[in-house]
Amino acid sequence: MRFAGNSGTRAALLLTAVLVLNACDQTAGLDSLSDPVIRDMALVSADATIEVINTVKLPFSFGSIPLAAGAEAQAHGHGYGETGGRHGLGHERSGTVEKTFFDEAGIEQAAYDELTTETIHVIAIVEGQRGREGWSATVHRERDMTITGLAGENTHRTLNGSGSSEISRSRHTEDGDRTHEMTGSFTYTDVVIPVPGTEPRWPISGTITRTLNAIRTDAEGNETTREMEMTITFDGDETATAVVNGETVEIDLSTREGRNPLRGRFFGRG
Repeated sequence: MRFAGNSGTRAALLLTAVLVLNACDQTAGLDSLSDPVIRDMALVSADATIEVINTVKLPFSFGSIPLAAGAEAQAHGHGYGETGGRHGLGHERSGTVEKTFFDEAGIEQAAYDELTTETIHVIAIVEGQRGREGWSATVHRERDMTITGLAGENTHRTLNGSGSSEISRSRHTEDGDRTHEMTGSFTYTDVVIPVPGTEPRWPISGTITRTLNAIRTDAEGNETTREMEMTITFDGDETATAVVNGETVEIDLSTREGRNPLRGRFFGRG
């Protein structure tokens, strides 16, 4: 490669070329959304995104339903929460097993107070079955979340945190069953979520990053591995932008349970 111009211009052009090549190297080797396993991984990640958004945006139930932890929770019939985000934080089936409340000064509180609690630290476990026509999955997710901006009559909550997931998924076809074993991690960064009853209804900013690794076993017992990276960005409307292994799709946050929330040329929507 040859560059014309003075030494400063040549150096700048060379640096730009190196950065472009490095960016290509980082995404080279990641499988395309044309791969059905990557599409499955993207769908699992979209479901998880809608689940956490729905859980955090619903009214909290800490003040009305006491929640035990660990073995005591299971003894009281609480156990793990359900997948799908059908219950707000604090509900006995939301998966919360540990929670700590803090006021605006950072002082720990004995209980949740709708007016004075500023921050909630939640460690949640969600486990259960998900399914659509032709496939089913067993999901286990663990989340360590900090929710801030709660004191007074604030109209938004901010979510930060991280977690991990394990998914066993089966697809049922005329040629036999195919299974996927997926493991991954995720990070929430400054996801700003409106409180119930306010507009817009959807997260106005922030990102969620997800990585998944999958081992696929076909009907003949042959195994293949896949890796997916997804970055999800929110901007206040009902669709979040997701970049999956360098390719852009949309997640319809308003999708009803059991429907495919992904939009794009690989999903037959958008």
